[in-house]
Amino acid sequence: MDEQQRNARIRELAREIWEAEGRPDGQATRHWAMAERLVDAELRAAHEDLGFDTGALR
Repeated sequence: MDEQQRNARIRELAREIWEAEGRPDGQATRHWAMAERLVDAELRAAHEDLGFDTGALR
């Protein structure tokens, strides 16, 4: 996943989080941070499934 794909995935998840929370105002930074953590976890899990060392992704 390149940086553009990563950012698109983060944007997608941040929007899903925002919608799931009832579309509150003023929470974009928190939603983005949550989405970043989720994407990083997805990437670590994908690498682990392929048998790669994920130390560099932490």
